[in-house]
Amino acid sequence: MANRLRVTELDFDTIKTNLKTFLKQQSEFQDYDFEGSGLNILLDILAYNTHYNAYYLNMVANEAFLDTALLRDSVVSHAKSFGYVPYSKRAPVATIKFVANSASSTSSTLTLPSGYSFLSNQIDGKAYNFVVTDEVTVTKANSQFTFENLNIYEGQLVTYVFNHTENSNPKQIFTLPDTNIDTTTIKVAVSPSSSNTQTTTYTKVTDVLDVTANSAVYFLQEAREGDYQIYFGNDIVGKKLADGSVVSVTYLITNGDVANKANNFVARSTVSDSLSESISNFIITPISGAAGGADRETVDEIKFGAPLQYATQNRLVTKNDYESYIKKNYPALDSLSVWGGEDEEPPIYGKVLVSLKPKQDYYLSETEKQRIIDEIIKPKSIISVSTEIRDPDYLYILLNNEIKYDARKTTLSETQLSSQIRTAILSYKNTYLNKFKAVFALSRIQDQIDNVDINSISGSETTIKLQKRVTPEINTTSNYTVRFGVPLKRGTLTDRLITTEFNVLDSTNTTRTAIIEEVPQSFTGISSIEITNAGYSYTTAPTVTISGDGSGATAEAIIQSGKIVEIRLTNRGVDYTRATVTISGGGGYSGVATAVIDSRIGTLRTIYYDVNANRQIINSNAGQINYDTGVITLNDLKVLSVSATDGLLRFTAVSENGVIESSRNTIITIDETDTSAIVTTISKLSS
Repeated sequence: MANRLRVTELDFDTIKTNLKTFLKQQSEFQDYDFEGSGLNILLDILAYNTHYNAYYLNMVANEAFLDTALLRDSVVSHAKSFGYVPYSKRAPVATIKFVANSASSTSSTLTLPSGYSFLSNQIDGKAYNFVVTDEVTVTKANSQFTFENLNIYEGQLVTYVFNHTENSNPKQIFTLPDTNIDTTTIKVAVSPSSSNTQTTTYTKVTDVLDVTANSAVYFLQEAREGDYQIYFGNDIVGKKLADGSVVSVTYLITNGDVANKANNFVARSTVSDSLSESISNFIITPISGAAGGADRETVDEIKFGAPLQYATQNRLVTKNDYESYIKKNYPALDSLSVWGGEDEEPPIYGKVLVSLKPKQDYYLSETEKQRIIDEIIKPKSIISVSTEIRDPDYLYILLNNEIKYDARKTTLSETQLSSQIRTAILSYKNTYLNKFKAVFALSRIQDQIDNVDINSISGSETTIKLQKRVTPEINTTSNYTVRFGVPLKRGTLTDRLITTEFNVLDSTNTTRTAIIEEVPQSFTGISSIEITNAGYSYTTAPTVTISGDGSGATAEAIIQSGKIVEIRLTNRGVDYTRATVTISGGGGYSGVATAVIDSRIGTLRTIYYDVNANRQIINSNAGQINYDTGVITLNDLKVLSVSATDGLLRFTAVSENGVIESSRNTIITIDETDTSAIVTTISKLSS
């Protein structure tokens, strides 16, 4: 037993030590100096060889399982067992209105051929080619050929022709020689022979259960080196190719996500009508900018997505089905949230709600959302269940950092320290925020700040505010509901809910640059009236009078069978901290009721500052703020214009809690382009 080698340790040093130990146990080497001899080199070689073999075998074993495999070929091969094909690059899609003017053309129709191209505006110094993937024909009207809602795709259409022979290609596998394919654009046509040009269009298999022996279908798989292959059936599952068939494959080669956001286009060539007359007078109007472009699926994404797609069983029923299927078929997503309509308030039964955050923008266009519903969701969803795509609802965090540091314990300047603190905060944002189902924790932010320079930073205090952004309707009297989605703290005179500036008319019809602010420590009025004694013998509704330290509250009584069954508020009033309800008249007696004041409801008012910087009230009751739910309501607000150049009205409030959870379509983020998002004040410790 003593002369056996230990074989469980696989690192180089341990292997060499084990070899030495083994040799020293042999009588021939008991007094041998291994370190100073040539045998030491031989031991190195043995140890290296053993280590390499062990490493190789370990890697081979890892490649045998999906969750431990590292090589793309291995991962793709494992994914095949789930019926999973990694998604390719995706071409950005833009929608335009294309009008060809030709008063001289005598043709009644105009056809844009597949491959007709447009040149985009420059993005990062480069313009991109966009093409029509399917020919489109329109009829002339008023000397114009108008192509409404024309989808154009970034990239270049190519066609490859393969001559199939049974002897040379018995497996009917054809490799497409481009790694930048958008596989969703592949079109396959098969002719019986080179002399017979009659073609049959083959479609990609989406559900093998629908495939018969005569189905004109093809299958798609990723091959080695990242190429894609198409192959055909065996006359059992799908139709087999006849010997001598000619296979024509057309697809789009794309640059992926780099052309997202292209929003201006020019035609690259003239177009000919049915009488071969050339037309070059075009009007191109963008409807929605380019979106949906994405890079090919990574190894980690394949490992995550393959089992999930298998679990969906090629249908959309559960929440998880929707999440995995949409991610697979629309890879240009940064984050996704799905929830049932039954979770809404009030519930919406028979509806699935989806929110999508694209990788390179805040929102998807309405055109792109409808395309996702029509092309991805509807074909796989239950007929009786409808889908609605909602925009992400962004909740912005504003951070104010007070830092104390010891200048003797760091080589960083205050500017450098501030910059590194900002970098740490943005790193936290990129790791934990800016996606659905995220949690913001103030304590984690403070840890990030303190760890920037743990030796010199002796203390930090970070306070947060929350911000919502609204696009107001200009010159239109409207009601607004702004949902923070989290509890808010009641404001004070110096720290309260407030908006950015906008223009509005005051009572004298004078334009004022105003803001909306929370009335500090205010109460909006009566939340309800509770009946403590219904009374007797009322023949008509009695008069309800509300008195107290506020004003404006009114209510009416509802009677039934001589008793008061309800007292309905007709005006909540404002600024009540106490209130008394008096019931009189109606021919009855003994009716008693109590007013309930909701202190968790605050008042909003519209104000401006005069030339002497004095606050002037335009509307003392512009709206309400519910501190528990974080819901703000504004009534009858007519905004003439907004001071911010982006046209947004910003609402900033104080959070009740330091931990904030996002739900449904809420995304918590920090806007690094906003100078008020991260404010850091640094001061030295006194000597």
